[in-house]
Amino acid sequence: MVSRTVLFLLSFASLAAVPPEDWLAAAKKGDTNRVQALLEAGAALEAQDYDGHTALMLAAQYGRADTVSLLLAKGAHADARDKRGWNAYMLALLSPSGGIIHAVHDKVLKLLPQPHLRLSVEARWAPGASFFSSCFMRTEDLARHMDGVRPEALVLEAFRDYAFDSGRGLMELVQAPAGADAVLSLLVEPGVTCVQQSDRLSMLIHVRLLRPPDQSPLLERTYGGGMKTGMRGELAANPAQYPALYQAWAKSQASPIYWSVIEALMRSQP
Repeated sequence: MVSRTVLFLLSFASLAAVPPEDWLAAAKKGDTNRVQALLEAGAALEAQDYDGHTALMLAAQYGRADTVSLLLAKGAHADARDKRGWNAYMLALLSPSGGIIHAVHDKVLKLLPQPHLRLSVEARWAPGASFFSSCFMRTEDLARHMDGVRPEALVLEAFRDYAFDSGRGLMELVQAPAGADAVLSLLVEPGVTCVQQSDRLSMLIHVRLLRPPDQSPLLERTYGGGMKTGMRGELAANPAQYPALYQAWAKSQASPIYWSVIEALMRSQP
């Protein structure tokens, strides 16, 4: 007859024998029944792979809603971070390439704690190295014309519209920096160059995301450049075409700027 001590040791060995790679692979595949069985066999709930991903993170990233629900019910930590600083919600929200999520992840996102991010946004424009010349105006006239176009207002409007219409309700835009998690500064640098009796337009947006009150930077990046990004090689035959072209360009940049800000803010959350 097998003694209780032997049975205990055999049971202990079984508990210690669940390879983390098997456990994590089952979560990634969304094999909920196997995940349940491995848990009962003693799998470590918070085991991590080389990149710091837990079973919950992998299930969330690959849209495995049933597995995510089970893991949360078993006490998996939704706030755990991988080596990049991403948690399960971020991995479900953003694809590995940094793009926007697919619909398959919507159920997962509803299961996980959703962050509430508050952002204050400010924008201004300044001529820089790309502000050259126009076929139709002298430099001083061009500067006055751009004051009327207000490229910084176009960029700010595009960002706010995207946050409201397509930002999945993740961000609240507030007026006062004191009440915000961070301050987003958008320095808009439009460019105008005379090319064969037409004006080639360009625009750079220098993005700086600061954490008040110490103003430590969370994100510093420049978007754009004109012809290769957003403008599609379009030329202005007269200054009256500037606003519409710059507006279209600003709209094309709102999405990448927004999701970069979201990632930076979520990575910085405790």
